[in-house]
Amino acid sequence: MKKCIIVLGMHRSGTSATTRGLKVLGVDLGDRLFSPMENNNEKGFWEDIEINSLNDEMLHALGRAWHYLNPIQSDDIEVLHKNGYFLRAKALLCQKINDTPIFGFKDPRVSKLLPFWQEVFSQCQLDVSYVWAIRNPLSVAESLAKRDGFDKTKSYLLWLGNIIVILAGTAGEKTILIDYDRLMQSPAFELKRIAKQFNLKIDPMEMGNYITEFLDKKLQHNVYDMNDLLLDKFCPPLVHEIYKELLEVASDKKSIEDQSLKKKFSIWTDEFKRLRSSLALIDRISIKNNDYAFIEAKAKLNQTITELKQIITEKNNIIRQIFSSTSWRITAPLRFIKQTIRNSSKKN
Repeated sequence: MKKCIIVLGMHRSGTSATTRGLKVLGVDLGDRLFSPMENNNEKGFWEDIEINSLNDEMLHALGRAWHYLNPIQSDDIEVLHKNGYFLRAKALLCQKINDTPIFGFKDPRVSKLLPFWQEVFSQCQLDVSYVWAIRNPLSVAESLAKRDGFDKTKSYLLWLGNIIVILAGTAGEKTILIDYDRLMQSPAFELKRIAKQFNLKIDPMEMGNYITEFLDKKLQHNVYDMNDLLLDKFCPPLVHEIYKELLEVASDKKSIEDQSLKKKFSIWTDEFKRLRSSLALIDRISIKNNDYAFIEAKAKLNQTITELKQIITEKNNIIRQIFSSTSWRITAPLRFIKQTIRNSSKKN
């Protein structure tokens, strides 16, 4: 049975750094990845272009986008089935995993669409494990404010919805939580935790490259602790409560399978369900005010720029390969012509 490792997590939660770390453990991330983007993800997204594109298309088909607050419902999954997305996703994933023993990928949109993708994993008969990247919600909110102009309340609600879906989807599954700040502080230790959890081997050379060449603390713009989160007047108490418990799990102080924790998960889920009508209303008002249209247009423009950079890079690589393989056929005649001219000049 083929192995597949999925990195889950809210946007701006260190999913890119976590995913890049999987290369240290011998996980194949594929060769169709987004190029780095200045002032966004300078060290790369480590995100599959085709999976990302499909997720965006599915959300658009549902009249949604990654920044909508109202969660995906079972009726939405049925719509995706009827429109042929299940077969497309299955074919795409089977193609990705065909030539590798362990394939891994991330796209924060997968968290929103997790029930759909889990059906795909099942049909592909994959041995799936989840690496769940978490980060202080205040850091996430600050990062989204800088990148997308979101107010904190919206960002906290986005974080909350993302977390609830992941909690429900990974219950009883092979899962490990990685806190982004802890990963930046002790990368080797955190990657060893993943290796131990999923019985993977560490490549010492890749580990060295990851720590010395990839990780850059200058890119960790916001570092907050629990007190900072508690003091933020925009942070809902439920967000603070959930993150505190998740941090305990990421620190190996508690198990995700702890029964008392599972009871809390159930309570949190019920509380979130009561918010759904309010979240749907916020989405409708935001759409009416055209706020989301601007955000979507900006996001699509950034994605287009990234894709164009990727295409240019690929084309340049092809050109370099062509010239490197044919340079001898070009330079040899030129050298012959120059030598003939010199010989002719000497005779004259």
